[in-house]
Amino acid sequence: MPSRSFSRAAVAALTLGSNAVDAFWRLECPGSIGLARIDPLMDYDGVSGHVHTLKGGSAFSAKSTADDLLKSKCTSCGVVQDKSAYWAPPLYFEGDDGTLTIVPEKPPFKAYYELNAGKTSDGKDQTIEAFPNGFQMIAGDNLRRNTTLSGPDPDESGFKGPYTDKTNNEREQLAIGFNCMNYGFSGGPKKEEPTLYRHHLPEKSWIDANCPDGIRLELQFPSCWNGEMDGGEDHKDHVAYPEWINGGNCPAGFDKRFPQLMYETIVATEKFIGKGGKFVLGNGDPTGYGYHGDFISAWADGALDKAVAECTDLSGEMKKCPVFEFAEDASSCAIESLPDELKDELNEGPMSNLPGGCEIQSGPERAKKGKGASGSSSGGKSKGASSPVNKSKAESPAAQQESSPVVDAPESKSEGGVSAETEPKDEDKKEQHAVEKAPEPVAVAPAPEITDAPGAVSAAENAGNAVRIERYTSNGIVYENLVVMQEVTVTEGAAKAKRTPEAEHVKRHGHRHEHVKRHAHGGRRLR
Repeated sequence: MPSRSFSRAAVAALTLGSNAVDAFWRLECPGSIGLARIDPLMDYDGVSGHVHTLKGGSAFSAKSTADDLLKSKCTSCGVVQDKSAYWAPPLYFEGDDGTLTIVPEKPPFKAYYELNAGKTSDGKDQTIEAFPNGFQMIAGDNLRRNTTLSGPDPDESGFKGPYTDKTNNEREQLAIGFNCMNYGFSGGPKKEEPTLYRHHLPEKSWIDANCPDGIRLELQFPSCWNGEMDGGEDHKDHVAYPEWINGGNCPAGFDKRFPQLMYETIVATEKFIGKGGKFVLGNGDPTGYGYHGDFISAWADGALDKAVAECTDLSGEMKKCPVFEFAEDASSCAIESLPDELKDELNEGPMSNLPGGCEIQSGPERAKKGKGASGSSSGGKSKGASSPVNKSKAESPAAQQESSPVVDAPESKSEGGVSAETEPKDEDKKEQHAVEKAPEPVAVAPAPEITDAPGAVSAAENAGNAVRIERYTSNGIVYENLVVMQEVTVTEGAAKAKRTPEAEHVKRHGHRHEHVKRHAHGGRRLR
């Protein structure tokens, strides 16, 4: 029987020693300081072409520096010492009649600080450094409306990487997530999707049928650094993603290592179930490919340096970090001032166009930068009763996508749904924050004969083969799996029977379920 051998990455769940675990904390921001067309990175001292939801220090402005932010009277995030700025476009719903309304956000917004260790390109261990005050960066591409990946969600192996594209283009696209939320409250089966599972915004009809508790917008930032405080006109050239996007080693020229920053925002799309229309991001993007976010670091009293060194609790709970002081008024913190041309601008709706007159552009060609940049203001036009917004407690948009993975719809829908004011508690859902899985590829090669998968092996024996740690949380307990590379030989027969699409579908699902089972049996529970 003819055969061929090749190397395949096999996932083996290993028992982890405590020194193999990467710590993290979730910086929770129960409020927003505002909703406005302000972007000091891309539109310095001007008016941005599209709207952003703003988190962090109240002194945020179109000219913000770290020194300005450190003078903030308050922060919308929960840690008093953190006056940093975090911002990204919200989500809107556009009805069939053209009326636009913001999709409410379910607080808290979360900024993850993940202490994912790695090595330099020449194999040297890296020490994780705190972001210096004044450091700034952008993740994502505002003008992207298509993907250069091999399908919306490539890779069926159950984990992503390593990615070696020198421009970061591929990794940047995979660092965006739009995850379906289904906690099982509606009476149907509870379904979970791991972090960064889907890299586009699904069609509204699919979201209506499958996501009774909204969707989660996710954005992973690069963590490899070349030592520069900024990265040119796009504010990206000074940073790079590690080879596994959320872990692994850094490329040449980026030998310094930061905490891995990730934004997570849950929005109440369920409030629009059954209504005709589509979702679109505030930058005029109905595809999700152009989702992006900005960051300026401004931590007082060296608190971030201390936290990186001392906040090593594995639960991710920020209140278990002894360094942090906690704000009591974070949810009521508001931006201190707005440019005159933005004070009366309508941002929440109902309105007939996006704030700034930002044009909705579906692609597939790259979008053109919207109106309103560099001080040319053209605010959202009112359509019905609404009030101007300086301070926002509800933020998000919506959008339509050409193709979406198919998931069985829930058996029934919740009448009340989850309140847009509060996210369900951790014990009511799983927060899978480093496990990555992709849906089926468009084309599937003929399958070889299947032999037994590699069994679990010891962490000590395979520490050198480790490529990353997968983490998820269930009922307040953190579980972790160590992913290693193993050499596997696969033998194929010379003759292959013709396979129907139905048989292929069953086979792919069988593979994926077995993959999940291996993880479930091999992970270590961490307390």
